[in-house]
Amino acid sequence: MTASPLPRIDVGARLGQDLTVLGIVADRHSEPIYLVWHHKCWCPMACKVCENAEVAKDQADILLKVAHPNVVRCFGLNGSNCVLMEFLEGPNLHQLTLSRPKERLGINDALRLAIHVGGALLHVHNVGLLHLDVKPSNVILVKGRPVLVDFGIARWQTAPRPASIRGTDPYIAPEECLLETVTPAADVFGLGVTLYELLTGKLPFPEEREGEPFPQVLHAPASLRHHRPAVQTGLEKLVLSCLSRDPSERPNLPALLVALHKFIGAGPPMWPGGFTPDA
Repeated sequence: MTASPLPRIDVGARLGQDLTVLGIVADRHSEPIYLVWHHKCWCPMACKVCENAEVAKDQADILLKVAHPNVVRCFGLNGSNCVLMEFLEGPNLHQLTLSRPKERLGINDALRLAIHVGGALLHVHNVGLLHLDVKPSNVILVKGRPVLVDFGIARWQTAPRPASIRGTDPYIAPEECLLETVTPAADVFGLGVTLYELLTGKLPFPEEREGEPFPQVLHAPASLRHHRPAVQTGLEKLVLSCLSRDPSERPNLPALLVALHKFIGAGPPMWPGGFTPDA
């Protein structure tokens, strides 16, 4: 069941003693995010207003555990139900693709972005978490730096699974759709759908139909090269392996990132001089 949206806070209103609302970043969900001015820090921040203090604390605790250049930074709580985060100026990857010809990115650009997001996910997994909502609209591009956001449904790998399905339908791993145990492979699936979309401007599975809400459970992904023949056969095979119905058949993130890098054909080096990730 979706929670009811919280009452909208007007621009110019105060949130406690320290924050003034400057604008709305996102208000489509039950937990809106506002652009605020922090009067003690003298800077703008993003403020997520959670439904209660427990949810706010859980989300802040998760974000404070995942300090990484490609993950949104958290500055803690303000009051009982407000989570303060860095304000990220830039389009998300969904908006970026919509602005490009055929609503897709260059192959090299898409691969570089996927590797950065994959590195962030690997860090998230190493601290014991799962993101579970990897999709283009949850990656914001800040002066060329992709930043993973929205940890609202993230959970600890050791936590009992919720009784309901969590995520955004086209990006949800089949095992989550079936309320089975999920592992880091679920985020590999979301990353695979995201990369497929960045490369083709399309989703890999058929549209949902009445009585068939999660086509990724029953159908194989469509050929990537059908939508974009310029993609090498090996790259297509690698992306489609991320979308395997069986999570054990998906590549682990370190192997995936190294393999994706091999298909980058132009541009500056991805890694610092003298470093090879597969050494």
